Amino acid sequence: MKSVLLLVSLVVMFSFTLRAQVAHIDSTAAAPGLSANPADSGATLDKPVVRKLLPDNMSLMERTMWGESGVLRGIGIASTLTPEVRKSELQLRRTMLTLHQISGFVTLGLMGTAVYYGQQLINGKNTKDAHKTFVAAAIVSYGCTAALSIFSPPPLIRRDEASTTTLHKTLAWVHFAGMIVTPILGSMIGRHADYSQRARTHQVAAYITTGTLALSMIVMTF
Repeated sequence: MKSVLLLVSLVVMFSFTLRAQVAHIDSTAAAPGLSANPADSGATLDKPVVRKLLPDNMSLMERTMWGESGVLRGIGIASTLTPEVRKSELQLRRTMLTLHQISGFVTLGLMGTAVYYGQQLINGKNTKDAHKTFVAAAIVSYGCTAALSIFSPPPLIRRDEASTTTLHKTLAWVHFAGMIVTPILGSMIGRHADYSQRARTHQVAAYITTGTLALSMIVMTF
């Protein structure tokens, strides 16, 4: 019951920020250059506007999936690149990143609950099954959360400057490494005689991973 209340309270506590974050996550839908009317983008008869539909500094994943000759366009999932298609892709990006944020809070709640039951297990209580259940749920939720960001269409403009998004992505590498290392450490606990030391190492890794994920959510929310 405590785990359910913890998860619900996290989602409720942060849900009021989501509408404001839609604009914060990606403000590119209203960016210039996608208007079908040249007059809307400041064009003149003497100087026609050259519209750039994709950012110059796309990641390897974005270029592979969403580039002009990307995989998704090649197999027909994404349409041939046009201003109208890019408008639709930017709307899809906004939706996916909003879901990414919601899913991030759900994952944080699951990870926090897994850490709680892990602490109780170290303290001598029989919470092993609950701990394993929430660890598995957190891993699945984390994978879905990451996929929503990784596979989202690229923005219209990506500026090469430090921002909260830069910090968010940097922290993502830390908690991603933690999500790999922590379960491995947990699986090794029962295979060694020094159970207490192994359990503590696993515990520290779990706290660092959960704390880093929480911090990465905070920098994008406040």
